[in-house]
Amino acid sequence: MTEGDDGDHAFEALYRGLYPLVVRTVYLVVLDPDIAQEICHEAFLRLWQHRNRLGEQANERAWLMRVAINLAIDHRRSLLSALRHRGSDAPAVDPASAALARIEREEMRRALLRLRRRDRALLALRFEQDLSFPEIGRIFGRPEATVKTWVHRALEQLQRDMGGLQASAAVEESL
Repeated sequence: MTEGDDGDHAFEALYRGLYPLVVRTVYLVVLDPDIAQEICHEAFLRLWQHRNRLGEQANERAWLMRVAINLAIDHRRSLLSALRHRGSDAPAVDPASAALARIEREEMRRALLRLRRRDRALLALRFEQDLSFPEIGRIFGRPEATVKTWVHRALEQLQRDMGGLQASAAVEESL
């Protein structure tokens, strides 16, 4: 991507092609559609701002996914930190929190929420977005073997949390 009409059109095509992938992946980390859209837009903005610094052989998709996932993880981290530091004078029952609690009763959602953010992102990229291990490795900046190990461990944890055999086929297929 470069500046000018061709670069603008290339960026627009990249945006149209990758936006659904990026926003769904971010959603699986932050579990809030509005926040996922904001983070997705921020990631694309950063790609636009860095377009001239990326080399000719740069993989914009991997760069964008890495930035989006890092932004999502940072958001979750800051949210959890704010919740930890919140005073005890907060309202006892927030209607929005009560509504979210009802939604989170689903077994899979609970199991996913118990996973680490990185593990949720890995599973989203592998199974929701159907990315290969080498593609995920480029996003996280890690070797393919490391990504395979991480995915395997995340699937095993998900299987344990669900207390059944539902994830065993996915564990077998993922490797």
